[in-house]
Amino acid sequence: MMLLFASRFLISLFLVFILFPTYLTLADELKPIIGREFHKLKKMTLEELMDIKISSVSKKEEILFNSAAAISLITQEDIRRSGATSLPEILRTIPGMEVAQIDANKWAITTRGFNEIFSKKLLVLIDGRSVYNPAFAGVFWDVQDTLLEDIDRIEVIRGPGNTLWGANASNGVVNIITKDAIKTQGILLSGGSGTQEEGFSNFRYGDKLNEKAHYRVYGKVFKRDDYVDAQGNDTKDDWKAIRGGFRVDWDNFDSNIFTIQGDIYSGKSGVSIRRDDNKIMVSPFFENSVEDATVSGANILARWNRVNEDQSDIQLQFYYDRFKRMESTLTQTFDTVDLDFQHRFRLDENKDIIWGFGQRVVADNFRNSFTLSFTPASEINFNTSGFIQSEIGFLDKRLTLILGSKFSYNSFTEFEAQPNARLRWTPNKKNTVWTAISHVVRTPDRVEDSSRVNISAFRVDGAPNMVAFFGSDKVDAENLTALEIGYRFQPNEKLYFDITGFLNFYDHLITAETQTAFFETAPSPSHIVIPQVIGNNLSGETFGIEFLSQWDATDWWRFKAWISWLEIQLRNEIGSTDTSAEMVAEGQSPQYQFFAQSQFNLPHGFEFDQTLRFSDKLKNLNIPSYMRLDLRIGYHPQENIEISLVGQNLLDPRHPEFSAETTGIVPSEVPRSFYGKLTWRH
Repeated sequence: MMLLFASRFLISLFLVFILFPTYLTLADELKPIIGREFHKLKKMTLEELMDIKISSVSKKEEILFNSAAAISLITQEDIRRSGATSLPEILRTIPGMEVAQIDANKWAITTRGFNEIFSKKLLVLIDGRSVYNPAFAGVFWDVQDTLLEDIDRIEVIRGPGNTLWGANASNGVVNIITKDAIKTQGILLSGGSGTQEEGFSNFRYGDKLNEKAHYRVYGKVFKRDDYVDAQGNDTKDDWKAIRGGFRVDWDNFDSNIFTIQGDIYSGKSGVSIRRDDNKIMVSPFFENSVEDATVSGANILARWNRVNEDQSDIQLQFYYDRFKRMESTLTQTFDTVDLDFQHRFRLDENKDIIWGFGQRVVADNFRNSFTLSFTPASEINFNTSGFIQSEIGFLDKRLTLILGSKFSYNSFTEFEAQPNARLRWTPNKKNTVWTAISHVVRTPDRVEDSSRVNISAFRVDGAPNMVAFFGSDKVDAENLTALEIGYRFQPNEKLYFDITGFLNFYDHLITAETQTAFFETAPSPSHIVIPQVIGNNLSGETFGIEFLSQWDATDWWRFKAWISWLEIQLRNEIGSTDTSAEMVAEGQSPQYQFFAQSQFNLPHGFEFDQTLRFSDKLKNLNIPSYMRLDLRIGYHPQENIEISLVGQNLLDPRHPEFSAETTGIVPSEVPRSFYGKLTWRH
């Protein structure tokens, strides 16, 4: 195994860092001949990238390099050069981000530990609209999509973001921000096909309504092939979807900007479900099956921004989201209404205050099954929240203290407070040091509050027994106290370093506590139920380091690398009967991860991009470590035409990345794949 790993590692290094840099020597000799064909690798230099304005940390525009949080940025150029065709694949470039594919249409994604198919401690937003599922407090990644060319940037906070964003941002926030309509004028057509990408096509058209108002409409459709399991059998997890949407931006009045946007989609996501073949119950729960999850939904968002001359601003946002997912084990429908207001103003030259409030109402409806059921089957839950944060500058704003807290009242745990304190020191333009302490919570979801999940069945001396999981309305919120420290250093305009260390203290983590067995007559035959009732009896610490370096070697070669280390140490509280919670939480996240990316611009409109990624083993899931190499060749015969050839996972015929067998899903192995893409803009 070690010999195989070493050989793959050496091959990867040869392909990425030895073979192509040989070109550099020749390039220097050819440079006088090639002349202007050596265009810049990116429109922005590294120094300009560090000066990009981001908004996820403090809900106001601030310079990335000066932010007092562990934040990473993915630009539109990063997305284009990545070769990724989905949002989860794009997130693989973020330091410390755990992105593991379960099958062809499912991922487990989080940061700083506790990864699972529904990662409950990561909040994901698209243009300020929360996209987590209220039943499972996680994300169905197969329905989170947009036209990738319309994304302006993705801001990722690694660490707590609850003070401003709310109760499910314990370990991080992913904020996907699309472009203003004025930046997407004209026509875009793209399409392609490959070994796994059976076919995809995208369309966008943008124009102006008048000199102050612009709009765009888009549509996309794709179909992706099945993966296979460890034995090479098809797992019937093919994936297809169709989606469309629009956006209108109007700044007809001085200092006022109005935005309205919406999406509509439908699709099917296949899955192989492994059932218990010991059919002691009369129920389809104990049969093997191949299923399709049929999904559909729509959303509409309206936002008003006002910027005043006194350096204050107001934002009011409303959205409605409808989501429906139909599977054999559960049909779920959610209607979400959300209203958010925020106001930022300046007390004096050194003091800024931002405050706001929000109201979210979620109406759910479930069609229960023997496998998974909710009581009641329909319910309305709400979350009322408010926040305030002040930013105080000292020493000509080289030293900044940020204090704030989120206050909320929700249907499950009632009142919660989440304070936060951050300190930032920027002695000069080349250095930023920051530290933070935060107390955050992760509120329960409907599964943890009021569900029943029939897990397995077996016979004891001929008598049928069933193990079932039960939610509890007495469950508390999970608590986290997080300590962070970070340092950014840019010695010159070509080189950048970012290092973050963190120490997290968790308590009241979720466990499944075995209770006294009871007798049940339905479904037939009569049987004994061994209940596992949700509790809060796990606590512990996580700590780690994330290191990022970026180097603009020349104006046509950019290199980026990061490495992360994560340690998880958990323990059950005295009296807990859950013997697996500690092992599961500790063994589903890689201890080490490594990422390296090299991007070249070549003569005559060619591009060559290489990405190498290593992920450590997942002990609890018996997933071995793996190395992944992706290559992309791009060609621009004209400025408005782009041809791309992409190879993914080139070092293995296939490899596993995660397993969700406890949910019955047959895990797939990620195959080696290739695809081609053509894009035309006008």
